[in-house]
Amino acid sequence: MMMEQHQGEPAAHGLGLVPAGRHQHEGPVRRPPHTGRTRRLRRPAGPRQVALLIPAAALLILVCGAASSFRWMFVPSLALGLAGGIWLIVTVPPLLPHTALSRLMMTLLAVPAVATAVLAAFASQGFVLERRGEVRSGEVTRVIEHQGKTTSYECVIRYHAVTKAPGILNCGKSDHVGATVQVAWDPSGLVEPDFAEAKGTYRFFAILAMVSEIALVILGELTVAMGVVLRAAHRVSAARGPGTADGPEAAVGR
Repeated sequence: MMMEQHQGEPAAHGLGLVPAGRHQHEGPVRRPPHTGRTRRLRRPAGPRQVALLIPAAALLILVCGAASSFRWMFVPSLALGLAGGIWLIVTVPPLLPHTALSRLMMTLLAVPAVATAVLAAFASQGFVLERRGEVRSGEVTRVIEHQGKTTSYECVIRYHAVTKAPGILNCGKSDHVGATVQVAWDPSGLVEPDFAEAKGTYRFFAILAMVSEIALVILGELTVAMGVVLRAAHRVSAARGPGTADGPEAAVGR
């Protein structure tokens, strides 16, 4: 008479299944061997890929500056600018083999990057104020100085007629009490108010922003080219050195 097997007991003649993995009764947990699909470390981008992405990163900085003048776009534009700027500074200069040269190019890249963003912001703000803003004439009645890491100034404006124009405006050290000013402001509050500029001044800032943008791209591509040339020269110099198999010492050993 056959006896019933308990659930989980191995079958007769030792031919039963052996529990594996986290169901194993004794010993360490066995894990399946890694296959060819195992994740590999991501290789850093090569000079060619970096060179192709430099215009895109520079464009992000330009868009950041143009959009930052709009109040509701400040945070997204800041994220775009940081993404493009950090990518340029972290990826491009390290292609150079010398640390001092790499730091120098970081500084040189940062200058046109900041200039592009600031000039684009001035251009977009001036465009909006000229196209849809209102201009009011007023007089500076007080200049407020704010001390901190940097010194900033605010001008209290008194207008010659009743208006909803802003009574306080950011100004500079050269502004003084009693000066007659023209204030441009957007009734919908799309951008910050500012002193009215001459008609078409925003075009001047737009041109400067584009020049800085082009300079940023050229400087980035030049950095990549310098890195490729210098590293190639180092490899050739190392191959011709006395310690290599093809060097003079190797020839003597033969």
